[in-house]
Amino acid sequence: MKKITCLTLAAVALASAPLAQAQLTMTPMATFSPNNDGWLAPSEGGYGFLGIANLERGMAYGNGELYLVSRNGGNSVRRLSSTTGAEVGTLAGASGLLVGTFGVNKVGVSTDGTIYVANLVSSASAAGSPFRVYSWANPAATPITNYSGAPINAARIGDSTLAVSGTGAGTRLATGFTGSVTNNGYGIVDPTAGTTTAVGFVGTPPVLGDFRLGLTFGTAGQVWGNQGSQTLRETSFSGAAGTLLGTATGLVSIAERPMSFATVNGLNILATISTGDSFVRVYDASNPLVLALLGSGNNTLGALTANGNATGDVAWGAQTDNGNGTTTVQLYTLSSNQGIQAFNVVVPEPATGALVGVGLSALVAFRRSRK
Repeated sequence: MKKITCLTLAAVALASAPLAQAQLTMTPMATFSPNNDGWLAPSEGGYGFLGIANLERGMAYGNGELYLVSRNGGNSVRRLSSTTGAEVGTLAGASGLLVGTFGVNKVGVSTDGTIYVANLVSSASAAGSPFRVYSWANPAATPITNYSGAPINAARIGDSTLAVSGTGAGTRLATGFTGSVTNNGYGIVDPTAGTTTAVGFVGTPPVLGDFRLGLTFGTAGQVWGNQGSQTLRETSFSGAAGTLLGTATGLVSIAERPMSFATVNGLNILATISTGDSFVRVYDASNPLVLALLGSGNNTLGALTANGNATGDVAWGAQTDNGNGTTTVQLYTLSSNQGIQAFNVVVPEPATGALVGVGLSALVAFRRSRK
């Protein structure tokens, strides 16, 4: 028997920052997974492409679908229903993408619906295995190679992060790397030109690996990265020169790594997942350097298999105007070995003004346990 408990704390506003007029709410997407509980658990319903062997590390939303990269039984990119989690197909040709330490590993989708997949190349295999980025113009297309060349900065790349911003010729991809002794930043890929740029910083922070486990495009093309320990770096870049804008405060857990930024109903928000316990949190990022917790949830049940690589993904889905000043947005999270969660997040219109308060705004926690 399942028990669902909801905990709500009073809203506390952050001084002089835009804040939602009413409380943000997170609820499990009731149609998602065979158990209709918002959690597609590893191997649930006999599904073999979501397991506990560290073979699923990348997920993205686009074209009304979820894309899951799996290496179980060979390379593949599975197409899942965004409402039920059921498989509806695969991306053609992914099984033949074999170059690299992992032939396919991370996935992202641009606003025009183009699907991008990157391999993983370790520094040890750099000489024989180029870093590659592939794309599908739509879910029914065959892949093309957008970039194939030496790993950016001779580092381990394509490991745990791939963020996509823009559309058409303006599309840019960002990916973190590690294993480099000369660069403390991230790589930018121009898939149209077929070029890459290693963005670096003078001095520290950032430190090596800060963009390896969590990375997202923030406001105005900024790149945000977090490898854990609540050190979310916010940066801008011009060419190969990176500028550290600051290190954000407000993250709750040291294990929040995969993340995704979005603007919903006029409010800038950041979603994260803890790779330790699969707890999902949504923050007000109106002041990106001072995050304020708006809501949290966890649809998982029982003991979870450890996510020893701290890998996963967070993806915002479709937005629906509710006609009452609120917008419902879908939110999907993957923590390797711990399955996929789906939420409906209701976001009210933000209010502006000099609001007096302290760090947190609101917390809605969904904890579930077997009984």
